Amino acid sequence: MAARPSQQRKAPGTFDAFKLARERGLMEGVLDVEASDRLADRLAEGPGSIRWRIEGTVDSAGRPALAIVIEGSVPLECQRTLETFEYPVAQRTIAVLAKNESEADALDAGSDDEVLVADHIFDPVVLVEDELLLTLPYAPMRPDSV
Repeated sequence: MAARPSQQRKAPGTFDAFKLARERGLMEGVLDVEASDRLADRLAEGPGSIRWRIEGTVDSAGRPALAIVIEGSVPLECQRTLETFEYPVAQRTIAVLAKNESEADALDAGSDDEVLVADHIFDPVVLVEDELLLTLPYAPMRPDSV
């Protein structure tokens, strides 16, 4: 059985979140963290990459949502030793989609999932960078320096 176009994997590009959710679409890629200006002040120098996947889905109540998965490692500077170390990242977030801010407020009050106002076209790289920024520790420390 051939996959519908919305089920095929797409190269990174902009997307409509509601359409991706409705069609159960999938986007995936790899983020080179050294090339990201938005991450520069949070990361130490050095290579790192994050594999990402954004899948259209529904939440437990059947509302349109995105499943955002990021995995990999990034270089951080230990706040205790000032040495660079590799910080592992493995995060899966369900983001319920809202049409506007007032709908987002209502959804946020009644859901344990994240709420994302999807009133515009998204760049998946920006969404992945946002998710990574939320995942990083405020004061990173190497596990062996604690």
